[in-house]
Amino acid sequence: MSADLAPSLQSVVESADAFPMAEDLLGRVLEPYSYKGCRYLIDAQYRATADSVLAYGNFGIGESAYIRGTGHFNAVEMVLCFNQLGYSAYAQGVVNNDIAALRGWSIADYCRNQLSSILIKSTSSRFKKLINPQKFSACLHVHDLRIVERTWRYLQLSNTIEFWDDNGGSATGEFEVAILNIP
Repeated sequence: MSADLAPSLQSVVESADAFPMAEDLLGRVLEPYSYKGCRYLIDAQYRATADSVLAYGNFGIGESAYIRGTGHFNAVEMVLCFNQLGYSAYAQGVVNNDIAALRGWSIADYCRNQLSSILIKSTSSRFKKLINPQKFSACLHVHDLRIVERTWRYLQLSNTIEFWDDNGGSATGEFEVAILNIP
């Protein structure tokens, strides 16, 4: 674990309130990745607060799904890993009724809408030190959840994610996500 995590993210790693996400839920949500041979999320923990969702995940990329191995974690893999931990955290939020705007959805509704209705609006990333793709971890903080009423009504979520490995590798990302077709 990284001692350099932001306090809000370090709290999920240390929290007694965090609990493991069930493999059957992860398997269901990550099936589109397993189908293509690029499920990188090994396991995950989850915690919700009154105004945010936190998730911690362990990852391993044995072989890149799109290119010969670069020997380090890169921007494409960051997006794939963010998607996997984010999809899993949002799904657990649906199961637990922790995300108010999604309370009308069952897990079947969520899975039906997952690929077509969850969109990255914007992203930025910063790679501080090379991360070994064979074994690394991430902590995701989903915050500033709000309903946007425009041409389409959607849930907007701000996501901060930090990645690290046992050798001091480090990267961070910011992802603004929109979830369409909300109940």
